[in-house]
Amino acid sequence: MVLGLRMLPPMLRLLRDRDAKAWSRLSFALSAALLVGLLLYVLEPMLADFSTFGFHDWDVATAYRYITVVSLKAGEGPWWHPYLCGGVQGWGYSEGATNFVSPYLPLYLLFDVRVAIRLEVLGQGLLGLAGAYLFAGLFTTSAALRAFLAALFVLNGRWALQAAVGHTWHLQYALMPWAFFLFERSLGDKSLRCAAGAGAVLALQCFWGGIYPLPHTALFLSLYALVRAGVDRRTRPLLAIVIAGAVAVGLAAPKLFAALDQLQVLPRLIESTEVIGPLDLYAMLTAPDQRYGERPIVVPAYNWHEWGLYIGPVGLATLPLAFLARGSSGQALKVLGVLSLLLGFGAFHPLSPWALLHELPLFASQHVPSRFHYPMLLFFGAGFVLTVSGYVTERIARRPWLDAALLLPVALFGWDMARYSRTPFEQAFWMEAPATIRRAEPFEHRRRSPVNYVLRDWAEPVLLAMFANTGVTHCYGVDPAFRVAAEGADAPGYRGRVYVEGAGKAKLIDWSPNRAVVEISGADPGALVVYNMNHDLSWRANGAPALEHQGLVAARVEPGVRTITFRYLPRTLIPALVLFSLTLALVLVPPDRWKRLRARLSR
Repeated sequence: MVLGLRMLPPMLRLLRDRDAKAWSRLSFALSAALLVGLLLYVLEPMLADFSTFGFHDWDVATAYRYITVVSLKAGEGPWWHPYLCGGVQGWGYSEGATNFVSPYLPLYLLFDVRVAIRLEVLGQGLLGLAGAYLFAGLFTTSAALRAFLAALFVLNGRWALQAAVGHTWHLQYALMPWAFFLFERSLGDKSLRCAAGAGAVLALQCFWGGIYPLPHTALFLSLYALVRAGVDRRTRPLLAIVIAGAVAVGLAAPKLFAALDQLQVLPRLIESTEVIGPLDLYAMLTAPDQRYGERPIVVPAYNWHEWGLYIGPVGLATLPLAFLARGSSGQALKVLGVLSLLLGFGAFHPLSPWALLHELPLFASQHVPSRFHYPMLLFFGAGFVLTVSGYVTERIARRPWLDAALLLPVALFGWDMARYSRTPFEQAFWMEAPATIRRAEPFEHRRRSPVNYVLRDWAEPVLLAMFANTGVTHCYGVDPAFRVAAEGADAPGYRGRVYVEGAGKAKLIDWSPNRAVVEISGADPGALVVYNMNHDLSWRANGAPALEHQGLVAARVEPGVRTITFRYLPRTLIPALVLFSLTLALVLVPPDRWKRLRARLSR
């Protein structure tokens, strides 16, 4: 501290003497402190008490992650989720086990899940702020303008509403500006390695469960490349997007292939006929009431958390200025902004952008098109920064202190959003678990959770049932079209965790989330042994593909065999890991080494 005080007078002299570097550093420090402070203010209701659980979708969102903890403690990967709906894919489900390949994994292994999930929300908020700040830095040197875009992208009402209700997939939009930042860098650098970096960001969106952010980022990044290629009359953007796409598929393969394998069986096709108009959007952008359950206007479906997008009158006034942006980047940003605007209006015509896009794979499984209005803020916001950057930076060059001064209106703009974005988090974490939850042994399915929150929400608890080592067959959190075959122990006609069709007995002698060891006695060869778990094509019995019996996992008794081990491992995992390894090697190995290797092989 003494050293800091000694350094203060020289710093003040530098500022007094209009030293541009000193003012730039000060502006950066102030902008970072401002953004972090506003985010902490928004999240403070959630971070103030770590003893409670979140409402709405938080129970199942946390259960998606808690299976990683349970599986790793059993010495396995989070491949199968036996606690959810009679057993579903853990790794193959797009939102399942998203903390497995994640920097947040140590938090879940070291701390209570209530602490870890809160810190993940905080971390993703910081990641989004940093990404938007860097992305804006491609168009301006002004710390104030960069802070403006970061605040617009993260502190708005939609981010808060979605995060507060437990839509953790929405947090993966934090990676969108990083993808655009790296891709734009690849267009100016001599090396295309930044394009590979953009692909790695897309892969992270896949690993982290970005069911909407990933397709949206891939769509807009591809269109950005096409516009840049057309305006600049260069093929480099097209080459960059091919590299980014190839790297994304290769690195995401372990998760992506498993998810696509599940979609073949359960495609999750959803009708989406929602329509809103310009006046509705105006209300969404300016209605300050961000309370869950409130509806400032009549919306086509669901609650306000799917529609509210408060940025206030100041934020709204800046968006049209994006149309004045020049240059190839400006043209591309305008195209993306307009497209996301039109997509967000929904199926207002049979040939509307959303009606057409919804016919394509992946997008056919999406609904609530107003979600496109969230990335619209990034594109129009970046266009605004590009528009005013020349005017602002020219004046900052003459008056270095001006950038720090401009942080005052940015702070007022950010505060206007933050004070309303805080409201959803004041409502979000209020559920309490019973003081004691008894762990049942052995594991068994029940129709409903044996444990409930002291004051519960509408959805059937899954997380607390996991604490009690109990599966729930009547549950929330998977596709409504999913057929549950497993029976609860409290269901009429329940036959046990394992049983033999016909004569003989079966006993489950060892169990873990991905494995069931069954001892058989008195059964003839060819008899069918059934494991009370939903069937999936990746289940195997003594190394061979398991059979399906009325939707359950099963196997035939082989002569002389008295033990059957049912084991689950995604059938796509091995080839996916091979592709992942090859892609990672291509990305990480320096280009000069590849040149030397090719030279040796050509001798």
